[in-house]
Amino acid sequence: MNRNKAIRSELDQLLREGLLDDATYRRLSALYPVGLWDWRSLGRWFLIFGAISCAAGGVILLRDVFTFTLEKLAWGLALSTGGLFAGGWKLRQRSWSWSGQAVELLGGLTLIGLSFTLGIIFSSGSGNWPALLLIDLIALLALSYARHNILLLILSAVVFFTWFGGVTGYRSGWGAYWFGMNYPLRFLGAGLFIAMVGVAHLNAEQGPLAAWRGFSKAWISSGLFFSEMALWLLSIFGNFASIYGWHDASAAELLLFNAVWAGANGGLIVAGSRFSYRMLRGYGGTFLIIQIYTLFFTRIAEHIGFFASLFIAGGSALALVFVLESKRREARRERGGVQE
Repeated sequence: MNRNKAIRSELDQLLREGLLDDATYRRLSALYPVGLWDWRSLGRWFLIFGAISCAAGGVILLRDVFTFTLEKLAWGLALSTGGLFAGGWKLRQRSWSWSGQAVELLGGLTLIGLSFTLGIIFSSGSGNWPALLLIDLIALLALSYARHNILLLILSAVVFFTWFGGVTGYRSGWGAYWFGMNYPLRFLGAGLFIAMVGVAHLNAEQGPLAAWRGFSKAWISSGLFFSEMALWLLSIFGNFASIYGWHDASAAELLLFNAVWAGANGGLIVAGSRFSYRMLRGYGGTFLIIQIYTLFFTRIAEHIGFFASLFIAGGSALALVFVLESKRREARRERGGVQE
């Protein structure tokens, strides 16, 4: 007996027992046909088949009628960018705030694709693709504030990271480490500058930048991330400022950068606690743990063996989880939360 017949038998029994009236019985029975053909299911399959056929036919038609060119791709991307930003604006007009911001984020990504397509079309042969990202960065920053969209501001931070690594690598002759592995002090300086802009933004959000309240988090987080990653590299390899050879850092140099990194993370934890800024405590605590594990695996693990180092690292990680969990529960109890 198939599923529909089994359900119909149950409905028949409920009708006989008087638990269903005739109208309800007829309405429910119509949902579970027991004839030779299940027209409802068959209709769904025809709908799926029709949608696939239409899509395939559309692709074939476009391929036969239109010839792909970069110019047509550029027009398509331009229309898509405009359409996505218009769609995002419409959604936000209807109080679908995050959906609208997400659609505008897709528009920002399409804008980047458009800039690179135009770069290929009008290329002069210089190969200076970071210049395209600089144009995108300026446009995305303007759109972030014009549209009050923090997602576009986060995308701007990613574009900046790629542009900054690309342009400094481009000017230094490229090489294997164009993305930021060579002279990481540049990223430390840029990260600190962005973090300071974020702090200034945070203070201004009580006044002239009140309309963009919360944007400071993206600025501060981006600056801290760039700085932390730069200090991580500096603590392991030192300041290898050339891409034309490996930098053999001295013990004193590595000790200096490790001390700076540890001091910076300690300062973030203190500042986060003092000003009740959880993000600062999160960055400081997370990267302080990363520094400890980095030092362990780069300086100690090789001397105690593979299995012993894994046991110590894994055991310490579990102990850390238990400590943090106990502190979290204690904090919840102090705030009058659920007793556990």
